[in-house]
Amino acid sequence: MPNLPSFTSFLDTTNLLSPPQRRGEFNVFACFKAFRCFFVFLFTVQLQAQNPPVLTIGDAVQTALANNFNLQINRLTIESAQLNNHPGEAGMLPTVGLQTGTSVLVNNISQKFVNGTEINRAGVLSSNSQFAVNAVWTLFDGFRMSAARQRLRETVTAQEQLLSAQMLQTVRSVTELYLDIVRQQQLLKTADTIIAITNERLLLSKMRFESGLSPKMDYLQAQTDVNTQFAQKLAQLNALQQTKENLNLLMGKNADEPFAITDDAALYANWVLPDSFNANANPNVQLLKTQMNITQLQQQEIEAAKYPQVDLNGAYNFNFNRSQAGFSLYNLSTGPVAGINVTWNLFNGGAVKRAAAQNLIQLQNLKTTVELTEQQLNAQWVQAQRNLAFAQNLAKLENQNMETAAENMAISLERLRAGVANSLELRQAQQSYEQSLVRKTEALFQVKLAEIALLFLQGSLLKEE
Repeated sequence: MPNLPSFTSFLDTTNLLSPPQRRGEFNVFACFKAFRCFFVFLFTVQLQAQNPPVLTIGDAVQTALANNFNLQINRLTIESAQLNNHPGEAGMLPTVGLQTGTSVLVNNISQKFVNGTEINRAGVLSSNSQFAVNAVWTLFDGFRMSAARQRLRETVTAQEQLLSAQMLQTVRSVTELYLDIVRQQQLLKTADTIIAITNERLLLSKMRFESGLSPKMDYLQAQTDVNTQFAQKLAQLNALQQTKENLNLLMGKNADEPFAITDDAALYANWVLPDSFNANANPNVQLLKTQMNITQLQQQEIEAAKYPQVDLNGAYNFNFNRSQAGFSLYNLSTGPVAGINVTWNLFNGGAVKRAAAQNLIQLQNLKTTVELTEQQLNAQWVQAQRNLAFAQNLAKLENQNMETAAENMAISLERLRAGVANSLELRQAQQSYEQSLVRKTEALFQVKLAEIALLFLQGSLLKEE
C-alpha cells in the first residue's frame, strides 16, 4: 500500500480549505467543518474516557460459559434432576407413617346383664388413646422400580447433554460476535484510510480549482465524498457498539459494560479443523439417543402394570381404653403386626395397553428424528466444507484484488498530483480500493464462520476454544 497522509494530518488544514463565501451562497464546506468538528469531539470524549479492559476471545468464552443466564438455568435444572435421582423417588425404599390420637367421651350408661345386674349411670367419663407406626415396603412390582431408577439416571444424563449442547451454541455465538467485532474494527480502519485519501483529493481539488486547472464541481464532489464517508463511519461505529452490547449480554454482563478488543489478527488465526465427521459426537444426536433410552425405560414401567405387586406390611400398635363404668373399665393392647399384601390389577379398561402403544409411537418418532438429524448434520458438514473451500479461495482472490487496487489508486493519486489526470479518475480508483478492502475483510470473516461451522458440527468447538 502506498504511503498516504493519515486522517489526523488533515485536521490542521481546515482553515486552508475554506473558500470565500459569496453573499447568499450556500457554503458546503462550512457544513463539512461542522460535521467534522462533531466527529472529532465524539472521538475526543472517547479518548478521555477510562481505558476499558482488553477482552481476548478466550476470556469472552470463559466468561460466557460461567455467567450466561441460560446456562445458569440449565445447571439448576441438572441439580434438580440429580436430587430426583434417588432410590426413594423410584419407590425402592419403604414408606413409614406415624399415627396417634386420643379422645374423651361423656356418656349415659344403662346396662342389664344376664345375672340380673343393672348399671344406670349418667355422665360416665371414658377415654381412648391410640398410637401406631406403619411401614409398607414394595418387594415386587413387575420390575417397575428398577426401570424407574435407571430412567432417573438417564434424565440426569439428558440434562447434562442439553447443557453441553447449549454451551456449544454459546461458544459459537460468542466466537462469531467476537470475530464480527474484529471485522467491524477492520472496516473502521479502512474508513480512516479512505477518509485520509479523500482529504488528499479534497486538498488537491481545491488547489487545482483555485489555480483554474479544474472546475469547481470536482472540488464540491470531494467535499461531498468526505461528508458521506464520515457518515458511513458513524454508522459503522453504531453497528460496532451494538455488536459489543450483544456480546455483553451473552457474557451475562450489562449491555453498556466497556471492553476493548485488540486482537486484530483473530481473522488470520489457524484452528485445528476435523478431517472427518462423526454424527454420534454431536451433542444433539447424543441427547436424542438418551431420550430414546428414557422412552424405552418408560415402556418397561408401563408393562410392569401387567404383573402383581407384592408389599410387605409392618406395624406396631398401642391402644388404651378406660371408662368409669360399664362392662370393661380398663383395656390395653400393644404389639407388632406384620403381613404380606398382594394386589393384581386384572383389567382396567385397556389403559395399560393403550399407554404402551402410545409410548411405542413416541419411541418410533424419536428413532426417526435421530435418523433425520444425522442426515441433516451430514448434509451441513458437506455444505460447510464446500463453503470453507469457497471462502478460502475468495479470500486469496480478494487479497490479490486489494493489492492491485492499492497500486492503481497510488498511480492515480500521483497522476492527479502531476496534473495529468482528473479528479474523476482518482475517485474511481479510490472507490475500487475501498471496495477491495471491504471485500477482503468480509472474505476473511466468512472463512472463520465456515471453520466455526465445522467445529460446531463435530462438537469440538469447546475443545478448540
